Amino acid sequence: MTTLKKVLKLRTVTSASAGMALATSCYIAGFQVATILVGELAWISVLIAGVLCLLSAMCFAELTSQYPTAAGIKLFIQRAFNEKAAIIIGTFYVILGISMVGAESYLLSSVIVHAFTVIGPLVDKLFWMTFFIVFVAAINYRGVKLTGFVQDVMTYVMIGFLVLVSIYSISKFGVDIKPALASPKFNLTNIINAAGVGVFLFVGFEWVTPLAEETTDYRLIGKGMFIAIGLLSITYALFTVGMWIGLTPEQKLSGTPIPHILLGQNLFGKVGIGLFMLMSILASVTSFNSGLLNTSRFAYAMSRDNVLPSAFSRLHPDYATPWVSILGLMIFALLVSLLILFTGKYLFIIVMAAALECFIYVVMAVCVIKLRRKMPDNPRDFKVPGGYVIPVMTIVVFTGLLVGIFIDKSRDYAGNILFSNYWVAVVMAVFFVLCALYTITVVPIFKKKAAAKASARVKRRPGKVS
Repeated sequence: MTTLKKVLKLRTVTSASAGMALATSCYIAGFQVATILVGELAWISVLIAGVLCLLSAMCFAELTSQYPTAAGIKLFIQRAFNEKAAIIIGTFYVILGISMVGAESYLLSSVIVHAFTVIGPLVDKLFWMTFFIVFVAAINYRGVKLTGFVQDVMTYVMIGFLVLVSIYSISKFGVDIKPALASPKFNLTNIINAAGVGVFLFVGFEWVTPLAEETTDYRLIGKGMFIAIGLLSITYALFTVGMWIGLTPEQKLSGTPIPHILLGQNLFGKVGIGLFMLMSILASVTSFNSGLLNTSRFAYAMSRDNVLPSAFSRLHPDYATPWVSILGLMIFALLVSLLILFTGKYLFIIVMAAALECFIYVVMAVCVIKLRRKMPDNPRDFKVPGGYVIPVMTIVVFTGLLVGIFIDKSRDYAGNILFSNYWVAVVMAVFFVLCALYTITVVPIFKKKAAAKASARVKRRPGKVS
């Protein structure tokens, strides 16, 4: 029987956790953080967002130490509450999470088309979006060891590049702190709001939990998440400031979806455009690769539990990869990308992803509390220190950020309202209801078929009465 291979080490666990967050769309999120606060002091909100995500990472680490499985989040909720709640929240989380690929592929194609166009913007964007999604799916199909190696190279090159460029930009343009401190925009409300958006910079760090069955030691999952958040905090704190001071006022006002490309142009001319284009490609491929690597394992585990069609639990006989899940998610990602291409609503997806992260962090903190009360003697290799303090803080903080996101309005640099964020809440509520309907009406059919199949296998065994 083919099973998942235990080959991943701490280096790859960390790169997979950080890689999901190292996306092209994060440049936009970083720009949004700087716009809400004061660019020169945006690092404050970035670091606060990092600390908040660290609180949540501790909750994930405790849960993973109890249940190191590809089912991850679904199993945590199932043990804390019940299977129906786990399926509803699990499917809701995976579907909306993978939709980020739509925004990411749109931004990546915009970067490339900005540099050169062959046929026309629309056709060229469509080509690049399809090419990169299929390319990453092919790597994932070939095996987790190759996927992990590619992930390591891309993630650490990206981090090194961003840190060096940020330091160069800061040394070249300088950071004038005094006017920033005196700005009316530098206030507690804006610091908190910017930190709320800053959470997006860390989006998906927890997606590494479904890899628990493929690590040499499942305890590496928690360590990898902590290291990844530390690396991301330093990288984004530097880069957000470096990018902001490296742009002209006209460029900031333009509402560009490619601020990093403009930064590269300002720093190094045409060479800078080429370098940042390459980094955009690496960023998006890193994010796709990490996202597909983790969500495919989650879909595999859901199918293994008869929540999705049984085909999704098939492993490739040679590469031991969940190839049907990989192909299915690739097709879904392509469809979402097409939707973003024709609507251009990439910022809507970014805000939705930030809200989704806040939501799941709250759920996981509740699971920690619930499981400690329900199963106090359950073995835990890692336990969040301080009793219930950190889980409760996680619940309070991320609930507040979630509400803050929903009641806010998304604006451009000039202050023009792009859309009211309550529409994000409406779309998420619709998806949640659809997931609940799927759980109530479709999942019982899969479970009934699986039970009948298992029963038939038992009857066919020698010595059993047929």
